[in-house]
Amino acid sequence: MTAQAKINWDGKVYPYIPSDPLKIDPSIKLHTSVADELDPISFEVIRYAMWNINVEQGNTLLKVSGSPIAAYGHDFNPCLLDESGDFVFFGPFLQYLSSASGSAVKWTLENRSENPGIRDGDIFLTNDPWIGAIHQADVCIFAPLFWKGELFCWFANTLHQWDLGGTTPGAFNPISKDVFWEAGCIPPIRIVEQGELRKDLEEEYIRRSRMPDLVALDLRAQITACNVARERMQQLIDKYGPKVVKGVMKKLQDNSETAFLKRLDTIPDGTWAEETWVELAREGDRHVYRNVLRLTKKGNKLIFDNEGTAPQIGSINCASVAWKGAIASMISAQMLFDQMFVIEGAYRHMEFEPTPGTLTCAKFPAGVVSAPPTVLLQTIGLAGMVISHMLYCSTDEVLQKEVQSCMGTLCFPIDAIAGIDQRGDPYASFLLDPVGGALGALSWRDGVNTGGWPWDLQSTMPNVEDNELFYPLLYLWRKEIPDSGGSGKFRGGNAAEIAYVLNDCDSMTHYTTGGHTIIPGPGLFGGSPTSRTRFSMVRDAAVRKATATTGNMPTALEEIDGEHLNVSPKTGGVVQQSDDVFSLAWTAASGYGDPLERDPQHVASDIENLYVSRDSGERQYGVCLDDNGAVDAKKTTALRAEIIHDRLAGSRDQALQTMPESPRDIQVSEGLVISASDDDQAWCCAKCRTRIEAVDNNYKSGCLKRVTEVQEVGLAPIDPGQFIDDLIEYREYFCPGCGLLLQGSFCRPDDVDFQNISLASTQVANSG
Repeated sequence: MTAQAKINWDGKVYPYIPSDPLKIDPSIKLHTSVADELDPISFEVIRYAMWNINVEQGNTLLKVSGSPIAAYGHDFNPCLLDESGDFVFFGPFLQYLSSASGSAVKWTLENRSENPGIRDGDIFLTNDPWIGAIHQADVCIFAPLFWKGELFCWFANTLHQWDLGGTTPGAFNPISKDVFWEAGCIPPIRIVEQGELRKDLEEEYIRRSRMPDLVALDLRAQITACNVARERMQQLIDKYGPKVVKGVMKKLQDNSETAFLKRLDTIPDGTWAEETWVELAREGDRHVYRNVLRLTKKGNKLIFDNEGTAPQIGSINCASVAWKGAIASMISAQMLFDQMFVIEGAYRHMEFEPTPGTLTCAKFPAGVVSAPPTVLLQTIGLAGMVISHMLYCSTDEVLQKEVQSCMGTLCFPIDAIAGIDQRGDPYASFLLDPVGGALGALSWRDGVNTGGWPWDLQSTMPNVEDNELFYPLLYLWRKEIPDSGGSGKFRGGNAAEIAYVLNDCDSMTHYTTGGHTIIPGPGLFGGSPTSRTRFSMVRDAAVRKATATTGNMPTALEEIDGEHLNVSPKTGGVVQQSDDVFSLAWTAASGYGDPLERDPQHVASDIENLYVSRDSGERQYGVCLDDNGAVDAKKTTALRAEIIHDRLAGSRDQALQTMPESPRDIQVSEGLVISASDDDQAWCCAKCRTRIEAVDNNYKSGCLKRVTEVQEVGLAPIDPGQFIDDLIEYREYFCPGCGLLLQGSFCRPDDVDFQNISLASTQVANSG
């Protein structure tokens, strides 16, 4: 990653790249001694004790802070690191923070060990995205623990704090042109000196906030959490001795590495890639920007790059620290699910090679404050997809069960609100309802409606009543949206929508940051794309008056009179008046596999449960029901045959070749097989064995292709011309023999077909 380095004004390299080995001042002595042997009982006892220490650190932060962002968004994570800043335990909360703390600790060891020094009782703070933060609002607090003068380990936690300044309330700035429009970046400073909070630094820190009391409370919550964890670890060392405890730390890291390598051994070498689009870099922009993630497996290494990603622009960029954490969050979820979030074993075999100056490897002074709800969450979704492509090729059935379509809430739609609340006090925050994201479809079952996030196992939606207590609003509804989940052999989970009016205040100002308002996210192996995010306003709705007259509460926007407006996903200063309704719907998960492969009985059950409409059951799945709601087998067979006939239009004159089955075949997706016969290595259809294309070429070049305008795809489309000028189309790729839908993708009209899978030719030749 040295190619991305930039020498800044102080002579240091940004983004930070740790030296190997770390260059630490001789005054710092690291504790590296480990016990020669560990008995299994002591190992288990100490392992769970350290796990509980780390969880207690997180729970302490949560209880002291009281922040809704922490309580419901779980926008924080505690961790335990060894003496050099490598991860031991990473807490079961927000997983994409997994790279920030380690980077912050390593930078501090290399740049603060001489001046001002690192001593027992010190605690450091940073929010610098080029050193050890995801964006400026994610403040990292980290503390060393010394044993008899030697630096034994570190405790760290990162929390999204309420408001650290900048040109808009909260954290997200839709008008930012570069980092100087945003909250300031703080390289690591010693905020606590040998147990005493630096009053001068605290006052400087909270002075920049519109909500200084809450920021001061969050800061103390993080410091308290570190102190509690440090005290508990001191007790553990006193009981078992430093060598034994350090031995357990190292064994945890080594066990994680062993498990990771064992799983890599089941996967052929190859390259897998996915792409999606970010809409609008800032308010006033009318363009879209490509986000690409590519994974190459080579021996015992996973190499990630972002070649093809758009250049950095506006405030939607992330630095490489955040990009790395986004990828690691899905590695943890899909490949280290039994290692209690010990990510270090995987990090030892992951290489990151992003192109500098791009959306996902921004160079200073690019704007980065809007990265988490945009390119960062997109990258998590893309990481889950490329890892799923890879895991499908594994010979391990357990890993194959981790294959999943694109998650919901692919961009977190920020509805940042500010004003004077019902008690006359100022507020600035954002609503956390989209934490109820939809879970993607797996290779063996449907996704979960509003089930949360795969990379935050404890994510919970806030209660409606709590939001109505915290903020001056009243909900009209919060409901799941039928048909929002992508159709497929297995259906993606449905998402939800909220709508609310003001309560006991005259106005509320909105600042939106989001995406996928026009262009949905990708499906997997022929599954349909995600749904769309939608910010809406109904002006002069007069809901209270209408309800008083009719006695009925509205349950959908279509039932509300007034001027209906679509709000841009990047805008600020949108004022909601007392008679207006504001609404937000967020993206659902995409589907897995060709929808025509879905069991008709499952479709009938979905319709009965109101997950899918009857109309969608026919259009998307080709399933017809009788008057009693049962599957009409005859009509269903005929309708599906008609859909297949339409897919195959224009292919009748093609000379098709059927490939024989071979024990050396490699199935690489739900519908694709690499046929590895002696005389012809080719992509072929897994269903009908039709030869599609030579294995060295992009399989899509041999498929039948159907092109559809983006506004004709998916649920509740918006005229693209309302927000963007770029033309985007949706391409579907079918087997020319049987019409099986193999994959779909969004692209510009002039783009070549995106190649999302390529196995090493030697791997194909040696298969079986």
